Parts: sequence; C-alpha cells; structure tokens
Amino acid sequence: MSNAIPSTSSAWSTSTVLVTGAAVLVLLRGLYLVVYRLYLSPLAKIPGPKLAALSTWYEAYYDLVSEGHGGQFVFQIKRLHEKHGPIVRVGPNEVHIDDPDYYNEVYSMASPTKPIDKLVQYKHRFGMPEATISTVESEHHRIRRAAIAPFFSRARISSLGDTLTEVIERISRRLGSEYAGSGAVINVCDMWGTLTADVVSEMAFARSTGFSAAPDFQSPYSHALMSWVYAAHYTTHFNWVMRMTQWMPDSIMGVLVPSFKPILDYRVAIQRQIKDVLAGTNVESKAAAHPTIFTDILQANLPPAELSFHRLTQEAMSVSGAGIETTMWTLSVATFHILWNPAIEQRLVSELVEAMPDPDQILSWAQLEKLPFLSAVISESLRLSFGSVQRLPRVHRNQTLTYGGWQIPAGTAVSMDAYHIHVNPDIFPDPHEFKPERWLGDPMSFDGKHRLSYYLTSFSRGSRVCIGMHLALMDMYVALATLFRRHKLELFETDRSDVDFIMDLVRPMPKWDSKGVRVIVKA
Repeated sequence: MSNAIPSTSSAWSTSTVLVTGAAVLVLLRGLYLVVYRLYLSPLAKIPGPKLAALSTWYEAYYDLVSEGHGGQFVFQIKRLHEKHGPIVRVGPNEVHIDDPDYYNEVYSMASPTKPIDKLVQYKHRFGMPEATISTVESEHHRIRRAAIAPFFSRARISSLGDTLTEVIERISRRLGSEYAGSGAVINVCDMWGTLTADVVSEMAFARSTGFSAAPDFQSPYSHALMSWVYAAHYTTHFNWVMRMTQWMPDSIMGVLVPSFKPILDYRVAIQRQIKDVLAGTNVESKAAAHPTIFTDILQANLPPAELSFHRLTQEAMSVSGAGIETTMWTLSVATFHILWNPAIEQRLVSELVEAMPDPDQILSWAQLEKLPFLSAVISESLRLSFGSVQRLPRVHRNQTLTYGGWQIPAGTAVSMDAYHIHVNPDIFPDPHEFKPERWLGDPMSFDGKHRLSYYLTSFSRGSRVCIGMHLALMDMYVALATLFRRHKLELFETDRSDVDFIMDLVRPMPKWDSKGVRVIVKA
C-alpha cells in the first residue's frame, strides 16, 4: 500500500478556496456595514454626510490632512450645522449638537444608575490609558477621580497660594532685572508655560523644577509637552502607535523622537519619587510644607491595582500635562488682547493700581476675584481661548437622549464643544472680538434664560468637569494681576493672527508659522 501524496495542483486549489472564502467574508461584512450604517442604524435618519456615517476616516481627513496641516474637523462640523441644522451625524456612532441650552444634558453628573463614559478611541491618545483623565468607564472614573479630587478642591488650592506667589515672584524679578529697558524680546507663551509647569510640579509633587529660570523662558519640558499635544490626532486615529511606545524603552524612544526627551527625563524623576512614595521613603513629600497629590491617593483606600507603579506614573504625568497647556494658552491670549487694546489695558491697570497701591503687595486670589474688570478680562480670555477646543464625546450608556424630535439611542457618542458655544453670535455679539465689558455684572443672556456665565464652558461640566479648574483660575488671577500691576509691556511683531484660532490640535492653535505672542518689557 503506497502513501498518497497530494498533488501540487490540489494543494493550490485548497489554498485558493480558503483565500477566496476569506475574501468573500470580508466583502460581505463590508457590505453589511455599509448597508447597516447608511440605512439600518438608529442614527441613519440623522442628517450628515454619508462618508461620516460610513467611517471615522472622514474625521481623520480633517484632523490630519485638510488645509495641509489638519486640525480642521471642528470647522467642518460648524459647516455641517450651517447646512443641516443643530444636530448632525459626524461619525458611524456619533452625533454632534450645536445648541448651548442642551449642554447640561450631555455633560451631566454620572451616577451608578446613569453611567456616562468616554470614547474608547481617546484612551491611548496621550500614552496614559490608566490615568483618571483617560478612563473610559464611568464607574472606574468615579473611583479614580475621588482619590485626587481633595487635592484640587478650592480650599486646598487656596491654601497653596504661597507656592504660586513664589513662582510668579521669580518671573517678575527676572522681568524687572533682566528684561526691563533691554529691548530683549520674550515669547509670553514660553513664559507662561514655565509658570504653569513650575506651579503644578511644586504644588502636586513638591518638586522644585525651576523651569521659570530657563534662559529666555525656553523650557525644554514645556516645548516637549507642546510637541506631545501636536501628535494627539495621529495617536487618536492610529492608537497602535502610542501603544507601541508604551512598550519601548525610554532610551530608544528618546533617540527616535528627540523632542520628547525632556518629558521622558521628567517622567524618570517622577518615577523615582513614586517608588519612594510606595516604599514610604519619599523625602520630597516628607519635607514639603503641604501634602502632595500622592498623599491623597494613598489615603483614599484604593484597590491595590490602582496603586501600581505604572498607574501612578501615568496619573502623575497626566496631572502635569493637563495643568500646563490650556492655562498657558489662556494667559497668552489674555496678555495679547490686553496689550492690543490700549483702552482695555488702561482700564485694567487703573483698577489694579486702585486695589493695590503698593505693587509689592499683590492681593490673594480670593481678593482679586472681587475686582470686576480683572474678572471680566479673565472670563473673556477663557471664552476666546476655549480650553480644550476639541469636541468632548460622552456615551450615555443606559440612557436614551431626546433632542427635539430626535431619539439618540443609549450607547451613542454625543458631543458638543466650547468653540460652537463661545462664538455663538446670539449669546456673544461680535463673538470674535475681545470685549471684557460684556461680562460686567454677569448679565442675562439674549433670551433671558440664563446668566452669561452659564455659557462659559472652558472647563466643561458634569462628573468629568476639569479637575484642575481652581488651580487654573488662581494662576490666571494672580499672574495677570502681578504682571500688569508691576510691568509695562509692548507687543513686538505680533498681531491677531498669532492668537486667533486656526487649528484644532486638542487646544486651539494659531497660524502654523506663528512665532507666538512676543513682547518687550519697557523701562
């Protein structure tokens, strides 16, 4: 009896059948998705472009390619609303709503019976998937946020005001001794970046970083954070890139992406601190005059998995990054518009001089909040800097939302954003103009439904409202009051195009070739 040996042609035929079968299955699945997303989906009747309903590649085009540099999806969404109305479908499972009075419905408080999740696609975009800010599931987010919330309470932040004062005093002394009358040009984006980086590092981690002492305020760490933000759209649409970097040794990552090296160096320093914290030997925290964020985390009775070395590292890095970028940009926008409008500068300085006759005695945050025009300037700066300008999708897991005559099924991503609200001409006439006086007295809106402050959404709302809101506000009040009470500045080769929102790179960005908001300190 001889062994049967399959012929080459027979083996080839079997392979062909398998490949063909697999191709047919892929084709059938593709056809099913097309039919389902266009005609059978519960969102099929909601207006919007067919390409957006079919694939997230529609969004990717505007994020990565449009206008040669991307960052255009928020503007495309605005055009879609102008064409289709206040509700549009912007993805296979996402609708966007442009109705300021509906904001609190989408961004409401979650509860055990009303879980509100984030999009899974956003989990890995910054390489910190286990940080509170990246947590997808509502229940998990509640546990993690509760552990760090005490540190960011208004009372705790207010008690740490001396730390902010020390940093702003360092910057003020440099402006007076190094730059006043010298004609040297300063990029205030860099200056405010070092301020916010030093403050969050010293407050949250009891680490004296000294970024504000960098030559010309050119802190490599602040610049590296900006590069990290620039990459956010790519890491959102290509999650695997960021996942790969998480497994890559820092030594290799620093060589492949040199601009990220300052972040990697900072992370190494934070990791040393975390190891000491977990071992109970952390010198910085023990020597600090105030508890650090790790103090609150360790006292929160978290499950052991929440106290792992890698998760605490991600939490620390997210706190550092989130506390720098948006506040830096708001301060830069404020500085520009104050200097660009002499009448505004004069009115602000007059108020500050009257409130603080001695420029060496800067009032506390609580006292500065009572100054009406300074408060109006900060509100208007927040409005035109937007915070995180990108839409913030929320998934109401078990709840069907109703908007007008539309039913939005549970599990659908529903998004809104500060940009659409803050430039709404019905709420803010001349929306692209910097007019602090519109906030004086917090007047009623045009339709008498809400106070104007109701429509300021820079920090979002609900259970995921920006946890660093109080720290950001204290930074803004004390920094602007100190700068404009003590120093006379003049813009240098800077105009509206250096602050106007042109690109969405998570935070609003001006024209691609902007050199920033540059100033000269007068004698």
